[in-house]
Amino acid sequence: MFLQRRAAGRGMRSSMAGRIAAAALAAQPALPDDILEDIFLLLDDAADLVIAAASCTSFRRIVSDRRFRRHYRSLHRPPVLGFLDCARRRGKDRISVHFYPVEPPHSSAPAARAVVRDADFTLPFLSDPSSWRVSDVRDGRILLSRQTTVRDILKELIVCDPLHRRHIQIPLIPHDLIPYEAMRHFMGFEPFLDPATEKEKETEDEDLPFRVICNVFSDNTIHTFVFSSGTGEWRLVASFDIRTLVWLKYPMLLRRHYACNCFYWTMYARKVMLVLETREMKFSTVALPPESKYRENALVEVGEGKLGLLILGERMLFVYSRTSPNNRHGIEDWRYDNAIPLVDRRWSFGGGAEGYALLEGVARNPYQILGKKTDTQYFTVELKTLSVKRLCATKSDTASPDYLYASFPLPLSLPSL
Repeated sequence: MFLQRRAAGRGMRSSMAGRIAAAALAAQPALPDDILEDIFLLLDDAADLVIAAASCTSFRRIVSDRRFRRHYRSLHRPPVLGFLDCARRRGKDRISVHFYPVEPPHSSAPAARAVVRDADFTLPFLSDPSSWRVSDVRDGRILLSRQTTVRDILKELIVCDPLHRRHIQIPLIPHDLIPYEAMRHFMGFEPFLDPATEKEKETEDEDLPFRVICNVFSDNTIHTFVFSSGTGEWRLVASFDIRTLVWLKYPMLLRRHYACNCFYWTMYARKVMLVLETREMKFSTVALPPESKYRENALVEVGEGKLGLLILGERMLFVYSRTSPNNRHGIEDWRYDNAIPLVDRRWSFGGGAEGYALLEGVARNPYQILGKKTDTQYFTVELKTLSVKRLCATKSDTASPDYLYASFPLPLSLPSL
């Protein structure tokens, strides 16, 4: 069974520890700013840092400083605050992005409530909301796309930051940059966001750089393009022959993952996955363990150059690992590591992020308790610590957990555009 009580206890202890530490610091004689900065940088939980900032004006001044925020963000990954449901509902004529915040006793619940208050997920800047869809969510940004006509092989793109209420229109890929073969035998267009590098997270520049990657699928080839906000231009960076991998011709059936500086594409019942190494922009294929065939899976980072694979079984979550494809010190095969027992529900994966996989558990009989509909439960799985944490629950089983939403809460958050 999930370690719900243990996770709940950790969340309560973390929040209480943050309040105690903040009160203790505030009661002490004034310390130099550089000493306080060093203390604050040691706080792993961003929620504890927000509590400290709220307890004292001098603490808030330090935490709100752009240089400090850059430094803290370079040392700690953003907390998961909930998930985004981006599915288009029947009968609705506009795109709908619904944010499901984490709930108490999760340590990030106060920060998630602040996002509900401060962010705008209604996307009011869209002139024709009915024609847009969400293509990706990463680093606090949402990538939107639309195809204006049936004949258009390219899509209009917008990147927005709902927390800071900013958006940028991305120019179309120039037609003269696209190979003729891709134009003539077009099969699909897949835009997604490239995560920020560690160096970019540490930059003190006012404008944070970002990149959009687009795969253009044709009968024989995947052509990959990259847009950089720094240059404002598109580049063709890679091409990959897929004539021997027929399943890659159907991009709508592929599931995309990100871990260890690589993107991965898997398909149900396939024994291999496609890999794009983002530092050198090179494609390759990697075999999956036989146990993953005909089972839902998710790829996440384990740490120390390790790639983790989660496979859903009957009331069980199987954990495998191997060296990441971009590892420079040799490659090893998949290794079975562990199994996590699950309660009796219908389990599936949502969109993961920041080293976490998102699990959705729907009751097999929704009305099994005295005619009352049971909750659909959502959990994160982290392989670095092999921990499972409950995020939230919904009364409806129609929520679509498309993307985990991870962001530093205000005042730690910086505009991503």
